[in-house]
Amino acid sequence: INGNRAVALGALAAGLRFYSAYPMSPSTEIMEFLASKSKELNVVVEQAEDEIAAINMALGASFAGAPAMTGTSGGGFSLMVEALGLSGIGEIPIVIANVQRPGPATGFPTRTEQSDLRFVIHASQGEFPRKVIALRNQEDAYRQTIRAFMTAEKYRIPVILLSDQYLGDTSATIKPFSLPEEAPDPAAENLQGEYKPYLLTENGISPRRYPGQTEELVNVDSDEHDEQGLITESAEMRIKMVDKRMAKLRGMVKELEEPDFLGSEEGDVLLIGWGSTWGPIKEAVELLNRETPGQYSALVFGDIYPLPEKLLKEKAK
Repeated sequence: INGNRAVALGALAAGLRFYSAYPMSPSTEIMEFLASKSKELNVVVEQAEDEIAAINMALGASFAGAPAMTGTSGGGFSLMVEALGLSGIGEIPIVIANVQRPGPATGFPTRTEQSDLRFVIHASQGEFPRKVIALRNQEDAYRQTIRAFMTAEKYRIPVILLSDQYLGDTSATIKPFSLPEEAPDPAAENLQGEYKPYLLTENGISPRRYPGQTEELVNVDSDEHDEQGLITESAEMRIKMVDKRMAKLRGMVKELEEPDFLGSEEGDVLLIGWGSTWGPIKEAVELLNRETPGQYSALVFGDIYPLPEKLLKEKAK
């Protein structure tokens, strides 16, 4: 299996119901594979007219209660940035796969490069919580895509998966994937009492409902809003809402996964990498340690933002 199909299977295993994208290599195979299974698995796959439409369709589906995802490469992600902010302030969960290629602009459409890291961490104006996960290999791509959906739904945030042409198009023989336990539906747990879509809570997570679940109106707004989802000009409420959203990071930090540690515990040279460099770094450490036993080790990160620091601080001493 290659990395793109592993992402697609991970999305299906996580309960994907809506995928929209504009075909942009090297991410297109995710859409093609999902489209080939759409009737069999009751998943809507929409080829949008551009990336702006693609992410907004996915956000609409997510708001309506369908676990949703979009995929693209760096140039398409550039067009998605304003809607990324809508996900952040509207607290609408979404998973975005950015299968990187060299840029800027059209760059090298059929080549690979890890060139979008800083961009996706800081994309969109203002500040809001997000999670960025770099996929290291085909097994990791499947597992982390499932985790991305669970995280997006739990915290009501955008989660960005960073892959690249190398991983997306490279095949490996791996053990069969296992299906996750069925995740609870966060909107099914909040059907009693008055509903406030942006209720101020200590952990920053407001209860979620879908339109049509009850007779109450479910508001969403791209402007700053109060707990009811109504537009506000209040500086006091603005501060409370920014603090509420950023409070989600405290919970996310507790769930971070430390990077893979490769090589010797006693090594004098520590290599640092992330994402698809996992394979080349693993091989390099093994080859170097054959020549100079016990001298080399490596940390290869999957969780990128927020950044896990425990192993990094331990091994940097």
